Amino acid sequence: MKIAPKNRVQRALIAGAAALALLGTAGCSAINEQATTFSYAASDGVVADIGPIDLRNLMIIAADAESPGRVLGTAANTSDSPVQLSLAVAGSTASVTVPANGQIRFEEDENETILSNPGGIPGSIVDVTVQVNSDSQVIGVPVLDGTLAEYTEFVPSGTPTEGETSTPTESATPEATEAAAETASH
Repeated sequence: MKIAPKNRVQRALIAGAAALALLGTAGCSAINEQATTFSYAASDGVVADIGPIDLRNLMIIAADAESPGRVLGTAANTSDSPVQLSLAVAGSTASVTVPANGQIRFEEDENETILSNPGGIPGSIVDVTVQVNSDSQVIGVPVLDGTLAEYTEFVPSGTPTEGETSTPTESATPEATEAAAETASH
């Protein structure tokens, strides 16, 4: 009869040690939030949601503070109708029309969007006013240069003309691209 209580005590001690070991290995997730529950920008650009537009990896690429800056990233329209998206920074404005339930990838040549002024030197964060229909929000957008190889091809060449404060309103439609090319050739 004395053997049974001894085994119970040993079993209880082993079970207690196992419970402590499990608690020790699971303790971090019990008191800390999981990183996968946070939305964040996994690249060099920023993330913002304004009205029906979801901006992903938004950034400006420029050689310096006085050179034109090219907008990179993606603007996705979650609504059933086209949406006018405008970006304004340091007196420079660019606009595109994002198709219904579609997206604009600014990296693609047909969607090239240039600001006459990036608003700051490469490495800085500039305040960009993003307007989507009647919704407006100021977001901090990074300005990068061609130091990283993946951005070298996107650095705009040339400098803005004297007195220029903004680029003409652009639309990411083939008709607007053809009209801009035709105007430039005259």
